[in-house]
Amino acid sequence: MEWLIIVLIVSSIVLFGLSFFAKDHTKQMDNDMEQLSLHVMGEMYQVKQRLQVLEEELLSVGTQPTASKRPLTQEELANEAYQLFQQNKSTEEIASHMQLKTDEVKYLLAQLN
Repeated sequence: MEWLIIVLIVSSIVLFGLSFFAKDHTKQMDNDMEQLSLHVMGEMYQVKQRLQVLEEELLSVGTQPTASKRPLTQEELANEAYQLFQQNKSTEEIASHMQLKTDEVKYLLAQLN
């Protein structure tokens, strides 16, 4: 029985000594987790920056005047008014749709006749 206790004590001392020389896998995992965390934080920052740029672009597009959407020439305006007129829309409806005055719509429609 004494030999058994001595063997167990010696083996525990040897194993304790070997534990100092064994690689510590938790340190490697901690470093990997830290690197992953830093990478994710960097990616999130980049995504937030891109989102902010897109929001600013959308806001700037939304505040541009709608006149840029209108046709530039008198003939194009008249054709657009005529197309709306063929859809049985009144001159007031055409004026509000094209953002013109009713007198201007009447003038454009009279040009086509």
